[in-house]
Amino acid sequence: MTHYYTEKPDSKSNERTLHYEFERITYQFISDHSVFSKDHIDTATDILLRSINVTPQMKKGLDLGCGYGVIGTVLTKQFHLEMTLSDVNERALALSRKNLVLNNVEASVIKSEGFDNLNDQYDLIVSNPPIRIGKQPLYNMFENAVKHLNDAGEFWIVMHKKHGALSALKHLRTFSTPEVLKKDKGFHVIVIKKH
Repeated sequence: MTHYYTEKPDSKSNERTLHYEFERITYQFISDHSVFSKDHIDTATDILLRSINVTPQMKKGLDLGCGYGVIGTVLTKQFHLEMTLSDVNERALALSRKNLVLNNVEASVIKSEGFDNLNDQYDLIVSNPPIRIGKQPLYNMFENAVKHLNDAGEFWIVMHKKHGALSALKHLRTFSTPEVLKKDKGFHVIVIKKH
């Protein structure tokens, strides 16, 4: 069985179309086996999207660990950001490209494990992070995200309490000043602002 953080999933493809309502716009997303939350737009992603405060100063954004592209697609369409969508899963990246076209938006899609192939600086980095990669790789990803922020840039993540949100907060405090902006159904929406 392949996981959503597998580079080249070998499970048989079985695409399905999902619908998602955000700010009076109905989005369509094609999903498939071996991508995260293949049957529905997951609660964490929805809570995160409805929490993000996109300011006029934000021009360039990154959807880190994009899956089939929900966050990146919505942020591009709603806020006209210049978005990059990145993931290690090639099937997820192919779906992201399809979903951008399906929703009439343009963004860059880059294959990258964490920040391996990402060299830019961003005003906004958003992630529903791949917690199953393990604590240390996850924490490395968080530290690199902060390093890739422009001055006054923001890094937004969502994690569930039972999946390590509190220990992640403790780690984040070792190199930044995280704020918990929302708690909903056990999910913590956390933002780190680069000063």
